Amino acid sequence: MKQETEVWLAQAEEHRKDAEYCIQGSRYSLALYSYHQALEKVLKAAIVEFAEKIPPKSHNLDDLFKQTTLTPEGDSWYEDLAEITRHFWRARYPDYRQYVYTSKSKVDPTITQFQSIYPWVKDKLEHT
Repeated sequence: MKQETEVWLAQAEEHRKDAEYCIQGSRYSLALYSYHQALEKVLKAAIVEFAEKIPPKSHNLDDLFKQTTLTPEGDSWYEDLAEITRHFWRARYPDYRQYVYTSKSKVDPTITQFQSIYPWVKDKLEHT
């Protein structure tokens, strides 16, 4: 694994752990923000490792995934990544947070999306 890939991956893991900590503390909007950051960083690691280029300064996960050169395992992954990206923007504003991110059951679908994609990409990186 390239050294730059390792740096991106370490940051991704830090954000993943932050998200899990926030879930335990019922900080759901911050958890989704951190899950987005974890995915963004793991995808940028994959761009460095597999596409062999500098990752763009972008937060759009579906676009970043396309640049990794990986083939998605799930049929809905691009849609799932676009949805997680929307949460990245929404979680930053109080008018959404006070209504949308009020319980674990409301954020569980997004957590499930994260849990299907993130470990898969991370595994690809660790087994290259």
